[in-house]
Amino acid sequence: MIENNVKITNTSGLHARPAKRLVELAKSFECDIVIINGTKEGDAKKLIKLLKLGVTCGSEVLVRCTGNDEKEACTAIVELLANITD
Repeated sequence: MIENNVKITNTSGLHARPAKRLVELAKSFECDIVIINGTKEGDAKKLIKLLKLGVTCGSEVLVRCTGNDEKEACTAIVELLANITD
């Protein structure tokens, strides 16, 4: 299991468009990927679960990856979250 924190700097937070990109990226990996925002957590491969997390600008989320390609997945997911621009 690998975990990494990332701060969301996008003024709109994690809304539908970037969440969809996150789901598409997460589905390209075999490992389980969970995004945690405070006390809420959601499967990164399920759009509705991500949107229910309520990730806003300034939120610091934890990315937890468990499985065969966890290292690569965690790096890619954190990079995407750190660089959301729309």
